[in-house]
Amino acid sequence: MKKLILFACTLFLILNLFSAPSLYTTSGMLHSIGAIIREQRLQLGFHINGFSRDFQTDYISSITGDTAYSWDTYAAGGVQFGLGYSFTNWLEVSVVSEGLIDAIDTPEEEGRADANTNYASYGFGDTELNLKLTTGGLFGATKNADFGILGFYRFTTGDLYSPGMDSSSSFSIDYMKNDGGIFRRFTTNGADWGVKGLVSFLTQSQVPLNINLNGGYTKLVNMPAGNNPTFIDFAAGLSIRFGSFVPFIEAYGFKYNALRMYDGRFVYYISGGVRFDTPVGLVIDLGADYRIPKFLPDLEPIHNSMSDTFLLSDGWGGAPDWKAYFGLTYYYDFKKDGPVIKKEETKTIITGKIINGETGVPMSAIVTFPGYSESISIISDSSGIYSVTVNPGTIRIRAEREGYKWQEKGVIIEKGQTKIVDFALNPKKVEKGIITGKVSDKSSGDVVLATISFPQTNIPDILPDASTGVYRITLDPGTYTIAAVYNGYLSYAMPVVIEADKTLILNIEMLKKGGKITLKGIYFESGKATILPESFYTLDEAVKLLTDNPKVKIEVQGHTDSVGSDASNHSLSQARAESVRNYLVSHGIDPLRVIAKGFGEIMPIADNGTKEGRAINRRIEFLILGE
Repeated sequence: MKKLILFACTLFLILNLFSAPSLYTTSGMLHSIGAIIREQRLQLGFHINGFSRDFQTDYISSITGDTAYSWDTYAAGGVQFGLGYSFTNWLEVSVVSEGLIDAIDTPEEEGRADANTNYASYGFGDTELNLKLTTGGLFGATKNADFGILGFYRFTTGDLYSPGMDSSSSFSIDYMKNDGGIFRRFTTNGADWGVKGLVSFLTQSQVPLNINLNGGYTKLVNMPAGNNPTFIDFAAGLSIRFGSFVPFIEAYGFKYNALRMYDGRFVYYISGGVRFDTPVGLVIDLGADYRIPKFLPDLEPIHNSMSDTFLLSDGWGGAPDWKAYFGLTYYYDFKKDGPVIKKEETKTIITGKIINGETGVPMSAIVTFPGYSESISIISDSSGIYSVTVNPGTIRIRAEREGYKWQEKGVIIEKGQTKIVDFALNPKKVEKGIITGKVSDKSSGDVVLATISFPQTNIPDILPDASTGVYRITLDPGTYTIAAVYNGYLSYAMPVVIEADKTLILNIEMLKKGGKITLKGIYFESGKATILPESFYTLDEAVKLLTDNPKVKIEVQGHTDSVGSDASNHSLSQARAESVRNYLVSHGIDPLRVIAKGFGEIMPIADNGTKEGRAINRRIEFLILGE
């Protein structure tokens, strides 16, 4: 069954190119036809419909010989297509035909002769010619109400029913196929005719309401002997328009005057849906019908056979419980309702174009009129064009834009004249400044290829020269933050001020995480932790280092030579480290950022056997702990 449904959907999508405002390719909703005609409108379109239902079917089991039951799936659909044209506001013609498909799927039941067999029939239905006549301009030419009639003639173009079945397949789908329908018939095989009365109302409110009322009579001229019934039907529809969105609801029904057709009873439906009427003439319809079952016995479909004499969509096949619709519409109005054009007084206009004086590229700018009107201030569009209506006389015009030199012109303009005044604004020259320097390791002096950036700006990142470590960039005057980052080093950040036409030299010394810095030039009294005054310059440089890197934490490490005992050397190195820490804290460094630790003589970096080596081993070092 899935293959049959896929085949049906594919067929419908291929055929679904356009749709009409109603199933009859004339003005209206799905089932109700409108009596208000739009003059010289061409309508071309298709509507798709489909429905399905499961029925319990009895059969004699070839295994047990007993009566068994299973559920068969019946499905069908159609594509109704046509062409319509309204010659005047009282005459409209259309031609409508359709393609049909029926299918039955039997489940895989053990002992059933046709178990797991698909049945299908597809082909064309009959063609209908419609002629609609309304009062048009005969009774006041009103546009919000009208009535009329629609006459139609239906002739046989549908595939005739054939009971013969074969397994041919044009679409690589396994099924048993016949012509003219499985559980409904594709043609009445006769020249039927009929007429419908039409009444329509359309309000002229902000949210228009449309009401259609129809009643019809059909003569079926070629039904089986003794069963040539007449057919009566009605339809009523209500729609509400919200711009291009049009929801609608309809009620319709029909009745044959023959007891063999639905027991001679009326069949009633409620229909609803939405319509999207776009400004380009494309209309999308979505709708569905629901049968009111209490007025109709639950008739089951009759499988076509040689003895079956019902020829016109009889039984359930002609009145399913539900039916869904989808349509696309295209209409074109050859007669346009144009607006009434009033003759306007000739205006006095100043217009022109504003461009960049260096590049010639159009740009927007503010245009004012000093001395003429302080209230007029307009902005030219992206193409540089401005336009304003003024009074005749002598007028000054000023064009200005931030970052450009303003420009002013004077003109004399007469009544009814259009004066073109163009402006070419030149950019203001801004002198730039330069920042340069070297990026290196604080301890070793080696080049560090750190990424240099200027946070919270659009300035692209740069890298120093790989061989020299020198960086250089030209910037507009102003205050910036320069930052440098490199893997394994502490991040660097420093505020800088760039002055016009000046060069700022800023060397960036990066601190390696876990690295050490030896502070040369720190001297103590012999055997004591008292710092000598000649050490202050070096210590002030250490204060600057920590101030420039406000997040860095360090460990001040004290070291001695091997002269003296281990215990005394350790105490001395600890005391000297504490003295350096106290100096840093007294000069504004957060004490939580500095740890003092003495190591005595256990970490020499030179030979303690020489005077020079012992001098080198007496030292203060900074260990970079991190941020």
